[in-house]
Amino acid sequence: MHIITTQLIEFILEKYQLNDYILYESSYARHKINDQTVYSFETFWIPRGAFVIEEEDGTMLPEGTVQITIDPVTKRTTTLSFHGPTSIHSVPDDLLDSTTRTAWIESETDMIHGTHFMLEEENDTFFSYVSCHEGIRLSPGCFIHLTLTENGQLDELFLYGPHPSDHHVNQEPFALTLEDIDSLAKQQIKWFSYTKPGHQYAHTVVETFVTQEGSILVPSKLDFTSSLDRNDILTWANSSTSILKRHPFQSAASVTAEDVIMQTEHPDFHPISQETVNACRNAIQKIVQNVYPSESGQWMIRHIYRQHPYLAVKLSRAHPTSYVDQQRRVTILLDEKTLDWISLTDDQELHTALASVTPPELEDHQQDIIFNALRPYLLLTPRYVFAASKGQYVLCGLLDSNHAYLPATNEVVLMRDL
Repeated sequence: MHIITTQLIEFILEKYQLNDYILYESSYARHKINDQTVYSFETFWIPRGAFVIEEEDGTMLPEGTVQITIDPVTKRTTTLSFHGPTSIHSVPDDLLDSTTRTAWIESETDMIHGTHFMLEEENDTFFSYVSCHEGIRLSPGCFIHLTLTENGQLDELFLYGPHPSDHHVNQEPFALTLEDIDSLAKQQIKWFSYTKPGHQYAHTVVETFVTQEGSILVPSKLDFTSSLDRNDILTWANSSTSILKRHPFQSAASVTAEDVIMQTEHPDFHPISQETVNACRNAIQKIVQNVYPSESGQWMIRHIYRQHPYLAVKLSRAHPTSYVDQQRRVTILLDEKTLDWISLTDDQELHTALASVTPPELEDHQQDIIFNALRPYLLLTPRYVFAASKGQYVLCGLLDSNHAYLPATNEVVLMRDL
């Protein structure tokens, strides 16, 4: 066992005083969070004297098993899950009290309530928190989910996403108002269909992040990856006479203690070379020629990106002539090393179904009526949004609404009532 693994196990043992447990299993994992590589160390502890049952469809861990995952660098706990009623050191017996619960989350996560995280949702035994910067939520950010038993004992603590204290935030006063973005807000009014007797569709505002300069900012995803935009049209002279073989899905190589020590970058961040692009294009053309033999010149490679241990290639119609053609996407996975064909997904059926719903055609005055009806219900909330181009969170306004306009009755209703 590697020395860092031993040290992490000893840390967990001491912190939670698992003297009545034995370590059943441990492993490392690697994740992409914003533009960073983050590692985790997952462990399963079973009560002394308990037995693990091996079955054909998997392993059954005994009641009382404790799952603990920590960040091997900061040693912060990210998962604490109990499989059955049990209690361990440093976890309060009753977390229903908000003061006790908040103080315990602060101690486990090294965050400060109101500064780094805040409550978003709660019911009797479930509490969901989101990360923030001085009370303003971050997107994307950290989620903390806390599930309790009926008597208030911990069932599961789950934390995912970038730690708020690690963020690069461009702090500034929030001065944006709805009046400042009146024209932009009108453009975000979209229709949607729903099932209710006498109704076909409704209108609402699409959730939109607006910078303080008045432009739309698309929030970055948590799982960045190397990608290339392409516009390569695939053509061939003759139909393929060969039958291509699909290869089975495979697991990525195990993450090791050495990876943690070296802080090895996630493979999805590795650049895609021109040599790989050329070889990938040739492989994709053979596949498309095999699957769509009569459609030479009708498909275009749009994006190539990493999805370790695969290369993902997204294609679209080169010359769309209909709604389905415009929206249709084919995604092909290739083995990143051998470029063997792994899978092909075509979403044609989805867009064919969506095309059966006829969108309403609105005149300008109708658009004004809808916007004026919804305007009193528009919300503009400050939100820090991660801008990949700047490598930091910038302060934006989240344009949103909980209401929808029904043209059939000229009513404004709550979305949850539809």
